[in-house]
Amino acid sequence: MPITLDGLPFDILFYITAHLQFDDIINLGHTCRLLKSLLHESTLCRRTIEANFPHSKEARLAQDQEITYCDALSSIHDRREAFSNARPFSARIIGQGNSFCYRQGVLCILEGSSIRISDVHASSAFFEVDLSPFINTVPEASTSPSEPKISLLHYNDEIVTVHYEKKARPNNGRIFVISTKLNPPGGKRVIKEIQLESSYKLFARHTASYLYYGTYTGMGEHGHHEWEIRGVSLDRRHPLKGCARPLQLEEFFGTDVGSTIAFEVHNGYFYAVSNQTSFEVEELDWTSFYHCVRFPLDRPKRDFMDINKKVYRRQHAEGPIHDSWTDLTIQFDECTDEPMIVESRREWQKGSSRQLRTFYISDFDCPEKCDSAMPSADGSPAMGASDAPLLPEDDPFTELLDSTNRPNYAPTKPRFNWNFHPEFPSDCGTTRSFILARTKFRAYNYACSSFLDLVEDERCCNNPATPPCLRIRIGSRRVAPFDWTPADKTPPPKDKSLSPLTAEDDVVYRHSSINMWPPPASRCPCSKRLHQILNPPLPTGPAYNRSITGVLDERSLVYMIRSGRSYGSNDDNALGPIVMISFNRGPLPPKPNDKSPDHEEKMEDEFNPSHWQWTPGLSTACKSGTCR
Repeated sequence: MPITLDGLPFDILFYITAHLQFDDIINLGHTCRLLKSLLHESTLCRRTIEANFPHSKEARLAQDQEITYCDALSSIHDRREAFSNARPFSARIIGQGNSFCYRQGVLCILEGSSIRISDVHASSAFFEVDLSPFINTVPEASTSPSEPKISLLHYNDEIVTVHYEKKARPNNGRIFVISTKLNPPGGKRVIKEIQLESSYKLFARHTASYLYYGTYTGMGEHGHHEWEIRGVSLDRRHPLKGCARPLQLEEFFGTDVGSTIAFEVHNGYFYAVSNQTSFEVEELDWTSFYHCVRFPLDRPKRDFMDINKKVYRRQHAEGPIHDSWTDLTIQFDECTDEPMIVESRREWQKGSSRQLRTFYISDFDCPEKCDSAMPSADGSPAMGASDAPLLPEDDPFTELLDSTNRPNYAPTKPRFNWNFHPEFPSDCGTTRSFILARTKFRAYNYACSSFLDLVEDERCCNNPATPPCLRIRIGSRRVAPFDWTPADKTPPPKDKSLSPLTAEDDVVYRHSSINMWPPPASRCPCSKRLHQILNPPLPTGPAYNRSITGVLDERSLVYMIRSGRSYGSNDDNALGPIVMISFNRGPLPPKPNDKSPDHEEKMEDEFNPSHWQWTPGLSTACKSGTCR
């Protein structure tokens, strides 16, 4: 009699699944009813979470016993599948505001001089913080006739930072550090008020204990501006152990946050990365590097700063870059909690006439001692070994170098398949692409190995009376099975231009087709409702030139729509609707036999024109046209 998996003792099944990857365990549990019981065994679920996603939000909730490990396993799988396949669980119009900030599942909406705050994943109600009492205490608030400018800088750990300044006096603003707790300790809503000498390219990152803000106001020996970072303690129990002087990031090139540089705080460290190697374009250059900087939050001093200027990025011979498409972020691995550099580049690879977009992932390599990363006398970074070449061998251009050149060079390094995610893999066939003007927002979700674009699709509803439909466009990949081959039965060709030194035993990925959502409005009633949610009317009326700002995390996309900039004085204060698309499974609507007092209210919300939520059986209802 043959032995089948469902006939094995549980101990053996546990041992087998303990050595499988996350997706393999889920797929194994879906093969039959008996094996599905594995997905409800708390010990196995806990081991799976701790082995694959120990630093995810679901793992933290399970550790705090707010949910079970079985619920955590199901939640991680659901949101990864929903994101990868462009099948959100809900979409709704949150409201409108002048700006917003979204992080850690908390949404802060600024409207006028008040902030509305809510934990959207917990479905908590908004509560409002009025900024007027704090702003009115500023001496310039009443003496200057110019309008105030208020903006949200950052949210983290139940604290939001707000920037206030008078438009006529941009170098005399303030940062308000505000607690978002319902009942702040001692009733003190403003934790700190910081006066600024300059707000040029101001950014802020903070925890519950430390605030770091930076401006592009330092002056280097080369005569160019550089970033100055200042730290402030927000808790007396966690004082700063450095000097009061600002920390200047010397030779840290790049001015645009999100494009050429990125800043983050995590696990007691401040992280900074740049994809620039100089202020000026070198006519003779070979290699581009990432410049990584890290220092502990409680010691903002040069002596404690870890610097690495030679994290390999690319060879210039790979082709020119379309800089308008470049995006740079620091994301954190849910398995290791280590920082990862995620950069999107659109390139003419190997001199091709076609632009190809690729998402590159690199380790944030910043060892504790980086003396070898300091530039050499001729400007080329030392490679950490005494016999490392400083210039390419047998290259005729090396004979043209003189004292005016500061080239960068490193030998080509292996780029494994996990290091790059092409938008269009070699076996994807014909797929639609969108020009930059039609791509209103773009991001990469490292946790789900997926990219997301918010695009204007003029082919969707083809209605000349309205602007093109806003739709999300998602492409993803997963590690392929050992015996997997594409549909054409040929192994996936290795892209030599991307991975010239790929190892033979490199991991292979299976790329999904690029999906767009929602379907055309003509498909069914709920598709029409989704188009109304994703394309809300603007307070100023129809606008064919829309300005969209958005934030994407592992679970949700939040974006705000406003009319295109007219470069007038009221652009900063213009209101815009805010839309949230969630890939996180939330509470389901009540069952028909639910007789609770709020049942009728919940049922009305289910068909609210500004709110859509997936329910079991919805696909069947859409096909029959009985959805709403």
